[in-house]
This record gives sequence, C-alpha cells and structure tokens, in this order.
Amino acid sequence: MVTVTTVCSYAALLAYSVSFAAAGEPEVEIADLFGDVLFQQGIPQSITCTVFDPLPVGVFTWKVGNRIIENNNRIENIAEDEIQQVLQFTPTLEDSKKPLTCQYGERGEQVYSDYITMGIYVMDIPSDPITPGLVKDGDPVTLKVTAGLYPAPAPGDILWEVKEPSGEVVVEMSPGGQDMYGIYRAREIEVLSESDNLYQFSLDIAVLDQKEVSNIHTVTITTKGIKKTVHFNLALKMTQETKEEEPKAGVLGMEMGLFIIIGIIAVFIILCITYCIYRRKKKCRSKNSKTYTAVKTKTNMHGQ
Repeated sequence: MVTVTTVCSYAALLAYSVSFAAAGEPEVEIADLFGDVLFQQGIPQSITCTVFDPLPVGVFTWKVGNRIIENNNRIENIAEDEIQQVLQFTPTLEDSKKPLTCQYGERGEQVYSDYITMGIYVMDIPSDPITPGLVKDGDPVTLKVTAGLYPAPAPGDILWEVKEPSGEVVVEMSPGGQDMYGIYRAREIEVLSESDNLYQFSLDIAVLDQKEVSNIHTVTITTKGIKKTVHFNLALKMTQETKEEEPKAGVLGMEMGLFIIIGIIAVFIILCITYCIYRRKKKCRSKNSKTYTAVKTKTNMHGQ
C-alpha cells in the first residue's frame, strides 16, 4: 500500500510537471549579444530583445544597472509565439561594467530577463591625415597626435612606424623608444587631461630632408583590441634661396621667349629683303631682255 502510494504520488508530480511545461514560460533573449560586450562611447546602438512564448499582457522593462531606461518603441509580433522590442541606446563612460538588462513579465508578477555586461571604451582619434608645420630642409620636426582614449593607453598600445615608399620598414617603436642612429625618438605618453581622457603622442625626427618627406609616417593606437592608424603628410618649407631662384628662372624664361620672337622677326625681315632683291633682279633682267630684242630687230630692218 505504501509502495502504491509512493508510485501514485510520483506519477501525480510528473503529470504536474508536464502540465506546467506545456503551459510554456516566457523565454527572454537579447539578440546576437551575450556576455561582455564592447561599446564605443557616444555611438548609438540598437539592442533587440526577443521573447518566446509571451504572456497575454506582458510588458518590457529596460535597465542599465538599477536605472530604468524609457523605451517607447512598439512591441512587434514576429510570429505566433514570438515578440520583440528594439531599444535605441547611446552608451556613456558611466555605463562601463554595468549590466544592460531586458525584463519581461506582468506588472507586479514574476519577470523573466536576459542581460549583457557593457564595456565602454573611448577612441576619439583624428581620421584625416595630419600635416605638421613646414620646416626647412635639414631642420628637425616633431609629429604629434592628440587622442581621447579610455582605458588609459599603455606604451605597448602605441606603435610609430616609418616606411619607405616601397613599404620597407625604416623604423618602428613604442613611446620611450629611439633608433640606434638617433634620428627618431618616440616621446613618452603625455597626459593632457586625465578627467577628459586626453593624451598626446609625439615622434621627434632629427633631420627632415626630401628623402624623409617621401617616407610614410604613421602611428597606430590600440584600445580594447581595436586599432586605428593616423597618417602624417610632411612637406619642406620653401627657403629664401629657393624663392630667389624661382623669379630668376621666370625671368630667364621670359628672356628666352623674347629672344625667340626677335629671331623669328629677324628671319622674316631677311626673307622679305631677299625676296625684294630677287624680284628687282628679275625685273631688271626682263627689261634688259626686251631692250636687246628691240635693238636686234631694228638692226635687222636696217640690214634689209
């Protein structure tokens, strides 16, 4: 009897469990994201929360930490047993290491949820090439870039590279490095504003000449495994000697042009004179020939 009771109790419990499972509990899932997720500060994000087997009157609630985020986006019916809501969210540095949670359930009743832990990074780096101030041939120059970064950069996160136009590496170094010839020196990282996460990176070049200008100069900055490269455009300053030579070259060109024009005019005059002389000689020959013919004719008439 006891054995039968035990079996009947187990069967009843099993039937209850199957009935509960058949009713279906909502399953909440943040689409395509899980665990620790990196977001860049200030870049808007679209987060989708999907609920399978939803309740008849369930509602969505979004939170960052304990702070509720208002979301007025409509709830979409994806399928008969599937709904979702999208959250437009712009993370800030204060949200770093906090959970972003999507909750679903009836008000005042049990809620079902899924969450991700946000890692926020700052990477405010110039996207256009940087053109340093012009220097004269043979003078030193310093390449500088200012960047907003979080977390704080380490020397290993910064890589300066100088390459020839062919792509062959001339030198590469991190802050604090220097080449064996003393031509290149990467300065230590300079903190411009700790509260604003501003840093400056600099590379000193001892001599800037035409060959150095033709090289490719870059610095690659890495934050949270994300890399970004900044390029530099170098140019030499025109010296006073060059400025003086340029007008001389212009004057020389004008003089040569004038000389050519005078030469053409002279040739034209010579040709005209030659043609006139030729015409006069021809005219004289024709006149002499007519005179000779007339004299000869007259002589013949007298002879007859």
